Amino acid sequence: MILYVTPHRSLAVILLLLTTACAEKQSAPQNPKLTVFFPGDAPLDKIAVTDYLYGPFGAYGTNAQPRPESRSVEIPLSVKGQPATKIKLSAWAPGCRIETFEVSLQGLDIQRTYSCTPLTSVTLVGQVKDKTLLSKRAAEIRVSYLAGWACGFFELSDCQVPEIQLGVVRPDGEGRFEIELPDFAADPIESDPRAGSGFQLVLRDAKTWNPIAFLEPESQLLRTSGRLLRPATHLKPTLFVAWKLN
Repeated sequence: MILYVTPHRSLAVILLLLTTACAEKQSAPQNPKLTVFFPGDAPLDKIAVTDYLYGPFGAYGTNAQPRPESRSVEIPLSVKGQPATKIKLSAWAPGCRIETFEVSLQGLDIQRTYSCTPLTSVTLVGQVKDKTLLSKRAAEIRVSYLAGWACGFFELSDCQVPEIQLGVVRPDGEGRFEIELPDFAADPIESDPRAGSGFQLVLRDAKTWNPIAFLEPESQLLRTSGRLLRPATHLKPTLFVAWKLN
């Protein structure tokens, strides 16, 4: 059987193809993005998000910033016009576990919600051994968490270890201080002790924020190979010594 196409039928076919093409173009955004929403009580100024896009450009880390009006973080899913094929992301908010996402991409907008599984805190009671470091100027201690597991999660043989800022505390005249820290030892993300994650303590000038020294636990049992304080559910009173001075 031979199918004859009349001029009217040809016009209808062309209109159908054009309509389909326009619909597909409208359904697929030109600049797709991933939006991660955070709970209403999470302090946006303290959340930490690290993400990498993967595609023909290799692996590319972005610097996502919170959007207070929508309590979310938006991440474009392309690099210099090249669409990503996958994204990996880690997120943390105070009082919560670290949560990771891995999503295969198809050129569409994606939404995810940070669930904020509760995580308890532990109290670090410490003391700076060298009191002369404190007598020269007003000093404070900045505490952060270095996520040693992240390079493996992001499939990077060499990467800058993500750092989560946790707080600042001022030691007294005897070098004593106390600060509440997340109990990352109870977070499943810390299941591999070989990753070398830990708390970094930096003694700095309280006025200029210039570093005075890095502090490490005097006891080898309490520190990692990178001179960090090991995460532990029960932190004992800890004596800290300086290992690098300006």
